[in-house]
Amino acid sequence: MIRLKFLGTGWSHGVPTIGCTCPVCTDTHPRNYRRRSSIQVMDDAYSVVVDVGPDFRDQALSFQIQQLDAVFITHQHADHVMGLDDVRRFSWIQKSPLPVYAEGTVLKRLSELYPYVRQARTGGTAVPLIHFTPWQHPVTVGSMTFTPIEVPHAGMHCVGIRIDGDTGSLGYVPDCSGFSDEALAQLEDLDVMILNALRVEPHPAHLSLEQSLEWLGRINAKRSLLTHMGCPLDYEALNPQLPEGVEMAWDGLQLSV
Repeated sequence: MIRLKFLGTGWSHGVPTIGCTCPVCTDTHPRNYRRRSSIQVMDDAYSVVVDVGPDFRDQALSFQIQQLDAVFITHQHADHVMGLDDVRRFSWIQKSPLPVYAEGTVLKRLSELYPYVRQARTGGTAVPLIHFTPWQHPVTVGSMTFTPIEVPHAGMHCVGIRIDGDTGSLGYVPDCSGFSDEALAQLEDLDVMILNALRVEPHPAHLSLEQSLEWLGRINAKRSLLTHMGCPLDYEALNPQLPEGVEMAWDGLQLSV
């Protein structure tokens, strides 16, 4: 069985957003507090994280991540990669390089951002032990298979993910502006679909709330959740108004597939 935990559900600024005094950013409701988007996916033996943004240390501590066997990166934007240095605690504990999977151009950028990663620990160093691994085809970790799905986002290489396990499947697309027919075909027959909904107004690189709901209707998973949400989206006001089968995710939400 796949178990999923939302480590973050916010847009690149996080919520509350610095300098913003809107009703959501000044609200005290815990489900309006959104770290940068990330998920932990587990089976009975393995633990995987998708994207490690600048909130990763806080996420690991807040949600008690005790084990990490692999990291998958959807794309190279800062809110998805700038916490990678903090995986060193897991690689040190496990005394082995942690596989980090991403598309080739993303790996090149990660190598530029983190030129000091190593395959083995040496005296006097405090660096992550990482094995940067190309990700173009399905990768299996334990009983879970992670398939990259190419999606358009800000003119760069970006992927969503289909995750298949023994008892079900889910899709996770935290950043995109739409889907090709080929991508939609890869998201058929899902138990759970998780999709970005940045804000109410249209955005050139992200799905708006209305667009996200339209795509979720086409994908037609048994259960759908919104993520990568900005401060205009108020949990208490919006969640009860969503179509049946669709809900806003929140930091710490757990589900099984």
